[in-house]
Amino acid sequence: MQYAYLTRSIVWIVQGHTPSIDEVRSYWEQNPLLSHELGELPPGEHWKHLDLMKRTDIEAFSEKYWGFDESQGKSILDIGCGPGWLTVTYASAGAAVTAVDLTQTAVDITKSVLASKSLKADVKVANAEQLPFGDCSFDIVVSSGVLHHTPDTNRCFAEAFRVTNHGGIGRITLYRLGPLHRPFIFPVVRAIMRLTRTAHPGANLATTASSVEDFIRQYDGAENPLGIARSDSDWQTALEAAGWRVISSETHYFPARMVPLLRKVPRSIHRLLDKYLGTMVYFTLLKPNPARAN
Repeated sequence: MQYAYLTRSIVWIVQGHTPSIDEVRSYWEQNPLLSHELGELPPGEHWKHLDLMKRTDIEAFSEKYWGFDESQGKSILDIGCGPGWLTVTYASAGAAVTAVDLTQTAVDITKSVLASKSLKADVKVANAEQLPFGDCSFDIVVSSGVLHHTPDTNRCFAEAFRVTNHGGIGRITLYRLGPLHRPFIFPVVRAIMRLTRTAHPGANLATTASSVEDFIRQYDGAENPLGIARSDSDWQTALEAAGWRVISSETHYFPARMVPLLRKVPRSIHRLLDKYLGTMVYFTLLKPNPARAN
């Protein structure tokens, strides 16, 4: 019961109303993933820095989770591809990749990077709440830190489930509510951030975020219109309600690069922070085969 206060879904309301999918699209068209941190760069340069950031910090301890080495010949759907890190990496491993994003900006960046690397993938604009694919179309469906930005996250879970083959795999990562968000710890976290001058690109979380809800929303910029966070167990319940069987979950992504005192922390310490204080939960999911249900 100690996490009872966290069991609700957190939906940030900006300017007095729940943001629409069009408002979400407009924000991300203008602010591609990590653009607050990287600035305006050509697609190839953006992806180069993104790839380095992913491998050294964001996905430093989770690359195995994505199963790149086991994806050759598999049909994969990347939901919310952003600048294309998963799409390009899976395509490099020999997978047959289809990628969708809500924004034309992300689609253009991903296509440009693929072309520069002589790789192929089918990349198009689409809404994760209404995927333009038939039932059972893909062996693996992945989504990295995207579905918590949609007005109807549960519908996205159901859509991802629908387009996955029976016996297929889902890999979905989401913002989590963890120990640092507890009522008596959160103010301490903000105070430490101010003292250490820990700055988050696009938003000064230590001074402008007055609540846990607003703090997490601003992970993606002060003007980000929508974010959803739940406890790990609540996310699992929602995924199971969509039909998924949860195979495993793990915690990752403690952004050491943003904390001055931790930028040169030993990898072993970073691994512990990633495991126990990570900001995201990584679910490995199975779409059960009805023929084997009994």
